[in-house]
Parts: sequence; structure tokens; C-alpha cells
Amino acid sequence: MVSFKSVLDRAKLECSEQNIETTRVEWLMMDMFQWSRAALIVHLNDEMTTEQLQRFDIAKARMLKGEPIQYIVGYQSFYGENFKVNRHCLIPRPETEEVMLHFSQSLKHGDTIVDIGTGSGNIPIMLKKIDTSLIVYATDISEEALTVAKENAQQHQVDIEFLKGDALKPLIAQGVKVNGLISNPPYIDQADATFMEDTVLSYEPHSALFANDQGYRVYNDILADLPKVLLPGAQVVFEIGYNQGPTLKDKIQTMYPELMVSIVQDINHNDRIISFKWHD
Repeated sequence: MVSFKSVLDRAKLECSEQNIETTRVEWLMMDMFQWSRAALIVHLNDEMTTEQLQRFDIAKARMLKGEPIQYIVGYQSFYGENFKVNRHCLIPRPETEEVMLHFSQSLKHGDTIVDIGTGSGNIPIMLKKIDTSLIVYATDISEEALTVAKENAQQHQVDIEFLKGDALKPLIAQGVKVNGLISNPPYIDQADATFMEDTVLSYEPHSALFANDQGYRVYNDILADLPKVLLPGAQVVFEIGYNQGPTLKDKIQTMYPELMVSIVQDINHNDRIISFKWHD
């Protein structure tokens, strides 16, 4: 038998040989066995069972090929909770927690809200957990992503109404009106793909990453239909790319001159949020 430490040391050497950060294999081991870093240290000298070693070797091989750890272990943490993820949905990012919290601070008890392009469902599920009085809708164009989101909602025991369709179309079809709209849509220009990590390009769904019209297509579609779904005074929050703030702000104010549009930076001082309140 072998210890966790000896297996980890060998895996780190393999990472170094392929110019992969050795910390990734530590995270893989912690996530696989659901350990904290302190627990990893405690277990390092324990012997691995044959089953544990086989599982880890298979997972390590996937990681060395470039597959994101989140897809290997099948979940990602978001705002302190675990969410199932697979290759049909985008891996939730820490920056999106800031977007969600910015949105939540504007909501009132009992509001009806929607998340457009929900992916794994992490945003609407956490909003519902933060305030159980909210009436929450979530949409996505991908049936496979909605399947993952529904499983996450069931796992977290929250009631969300999931609708399939592009942008605001499913809300309009059902006559849904909301007090708040949040969206982290695909917003990357195809021309920027050359600057992205290979692991993202090879494994995460391109439909959740890239958008036409230099990355603005989904924003444009949402903005055009806002009058059909927003109630007076509704709050709208978009996650944006670091260089999209001024252009998107101009688009919104050209379409709706009466609105006051804010660009908000994230903890890393990058433009991350477009926020505005619909007219009363």
C-alpha cells in the first residue's frame, strides 16, 4: 500500500514535468475526498485503499490532460455551497458572487426575479436561499444546462421556476413580469479566444462563453425586450467583461436615455457589473 503523501508527491512531479501548477493536484485530492487543507495534512501519512488509489489515478490522468478539476469531481463551490457542474454548464467563478450580492442588496421582500442564462443555477438558487420570500425564475437556452440547474435546486431544496428559451423570450411567452433581472450571459468576443486558457476552450461550453456582435449579442437581445418584462422600479444587473462597461453603458443610455446606469468594479478593480434601475 502507499500513503496519500507519496501519491501526492509523485503527482506533483508529473505536474511539474508538464508545466502544470502543483497546487492543482492538491486541490484535486482535497476535492475528491472532500477535505479541507487541514484535513489533507492530517491524512497525508494514511495509507490509501486500492479503490481510493484507482479513483485518484483516473482523476489525475484527466487533470493532466487539461480537464478542469470541477468537472472531474463534479462540483464547484459558490458562495460557500457546492453545486453540481458538468461540461454542459459554465463553472461558476468567484467574481460572480460579487455580482449576485450587488443584485441581492437591491431586492425587497417578496420580489419576483429572474436569472437569464442560468447555467448550473447557482445564482438563482443562492438568491432564493438568501431570501426565501423571493419568487424566482431562471432561463437557459440549453436543455442540458437546465437539467443540471434543476438537480441543484432539488439538492438545495429550493423552489425555482426554470424556463427554456433564448434571452427574455420564455418570460414574454408566459407573461411573466419581474422586479429584478440578473444575467451573466455569454459575453466573450470570438476574436478574444486566442487569449483564453486551453482548459476553458477545450472543456467549457462555448455557447455559455461566446456571443456574436463582439460579445454583445445577448445583452442586445435582453435590452430590446426589457419593457415587456420589467415592472416599474425593477433592478437590472449584468455581469460584464472587464472592457465592456463603457460600450454597454452607452448602448443602454442610447436605448433608454432616462436611465441612470452604473459601472461597478470587482474586488480586483476590474469593471464587472452594469447596474441600473428601471423607470417608475
